[in-house]
Amino acid sequence: MINYCLGEVQKGRYIFVCPDPGCKSIWKSSHIRHVVGGFDDEKWMKIETKATENRMYRERGYQQCPGCRTWCIPLNSKDVRLRCRACSKGRTFEFCWACQQEWKGTGDRYCGNLGCDGKDPRIRVLSTAEKKVIDSIPGCPSIRACPKCGLLINHIDKCRHMTCISCTTEFCFICLKPWSWPTIHRLTHCVIAPFQTTLGDALWEQRNADAAAQTPRTSGNNSSCVIL
Repeated sequence: MINYCLGEVQKGRYIFVCPDPGCKSIWKSSHIRHVVGGFDDEKWMKIETKATENRMYRERGYQQCPGCRTWCIPLNSKDVRLRCRACSKGRTFEFCWACQQEWKGTGDRYCGNLGCDGKDPRIRVLSTAEKKVIDSIPGCPSIRACPKCGLLINHIDKCRHMTCISCTTEFCFICLKPWSWPTIHRLTHCVIAPFQTTLGDALWEQRNADAAAQTPRTSGNNSSCVIL
């Protein structure tokens, strides 16, 4: 179990699924801690720390290059076909931001890999989130993206007032409007916003502006990724 979990976190994962091909059960962290911690507390801490880091990166929209496994983000948040400069030594290595597989297509939108729709993977998380009751209002998606920076936020308990830990934007988890108390969110009834199909990219674009200005452009596909 120690070796398996160490291998999984090195691949960028933070959820551990039973490796038996016939079983899709997700192992509880308390179970892993009980087994691993009983043998090697130091390795358990390494697993837990790396898993937490992986989850933090995922929630902020970062992913790993399938070639070198380094965390990265697109230079332009709208790009899907990306060139990894670290892997492009002797040959050009391009991969799909949506499915994280090597690029097979000829265009810049669809990678040619079976089942890939070319959409940001966070959109799939948002569109399949379970619904729950929040502030006595049923049917609210349990996962939302911050309207400003796109950070994925999972509602655990308490009220609808949300403050993004990344950009400090305050918003309503139910209607996704900027938080206003009491003029809107106390005196009026919130209408549940539908599943989000777009992400807030204002901070993303600002964060990458300097890197984009310093990155040399080449002919053909000129989209690359910023290695963190």
